[in-house]
Parts: sequence; structure tokens; C-alpha cells
Amino acid sequence: MYLTQRNQIKGLDKNEYEALREMCRYAKNLYNVGLYSIRQHFFSEGYYLRYESNYQAVKDNENYALLQAGVSQQILKVVDRSFRSFFNLLKKVKKGEDRYHDVRIPHYLEKDGYFPLILSTNAIVIKEGFLQVPMSHGFKPSHPDLERIKIPFPARLEGKNIKEVRIIPIERARFFKVQFVYEASEEAPLLYHQIRHWRLTLI
Repeated sequence: MYLTQRNQIKGLDKNEYEALREMCRYAKNLYNVGLYSIRQHFFSEGYYLRYESNYQAVKDNENYALLQAGVSQQILKVVDRSFRSFFNLLKKVKKGEDRYHDVRIPHYLEKDGYFPLILSTNAIVIKEGFLQVPMSHGFKPSHPDLERIKIPFPARLEGKNIKEVRIIPIERARFFKVQFVYEASEEAPLLYHQIRHWRLTLI
């Protein structure tokens, strides 16, 4: 099973902070670009534009290039999941299986908003106790003074199989939180339940 540890990101210097804000803005832009592509295809053709086709349609967008490729792909997959949910609900309503939901097509994010950076396994680099946030070749030239962005990695997760990392802008990117999604054995919760049961039995 998978568990998530959440932490507020602290200790960023000014360059790291501004770079994260900028990347989260590009992430929002790319989300809206991917959303626009699927919406327009649906309005003009009447059917769903799948992830693979949408990727081909937007991969040359400047916002895609300003983010690491794996991060950009994860954003487009979030758009894909949003539309899959929309179309599944639409089918249920048309069949009369769901009469309680107001079906609305996924909407754009605010123009001055931000969106999380999602790092999948191949984009996660942990070195010397820090998560290193990947920067694309298109992003680095505009930040010559920034060698890398480092986020403290929790000591309790050392040795764990980290499946995903989400860097989440909070309050319009005034600060950030990080979520580490990791694989955990199912025995631990069961063992806790057993210990609690034994304690209650002894009381």
C-alpha cells in the first residue's frame, strides 16, 4: 500500500523560492494549454482526445519545455484524468444511472494561479539528504545563479521506495508544501491494531 508524508518546505533561499514559484506558474499554464486542447477537440469533433494525442498536440508549447519533461507529462495526465471523470459521469447521466450530479466540463485555472509540480519515479533524485527538484534545459538559462533547488528529505523515509513527490504551492505560492508518496508494508498498520487490541484486552 501507499502512504504519504507531508511537510512544509523550509530553508529555501531567494533564488530557489522564486524558481519554484515560476515553475508552478508554468505548470498552471501547461494545465490550461492541455485543457484547451481537449475542450476544443470535444467541441469541434464531439469526442474525447486521449492523452497520447493531446501530448502530441501540446508538447511543443513553450510551457512544456520550461518544465522537466516528466513533470510536464504528469500535468497532462492530471488533465486526462479530469476529463475521463467528466466523460464517465456524462455517460452515466445520459443512461439515467446518475441523476444527482450537475455535469460540468473541467474548467481553466485562474490566470494568475499556480499548479503543483508532480515528480514521478524517474524524476526523483535524492542526494545527501535532499530532494533535488529537476530543472529543464529550457529553464536553466534564465537562472544562471541557481545551481539546483534542494528540499530536505525526511530521515524517516530513507530506504523507502518513493513513488511520487508533489510540490504544492499554498496561498498563491507564498509558501510550499511537499508530499512524499511511498510504498509501505501492510503489516505495520495490522501490527498496531493487534497491539491496541491486546492492550484493551488486558485492561
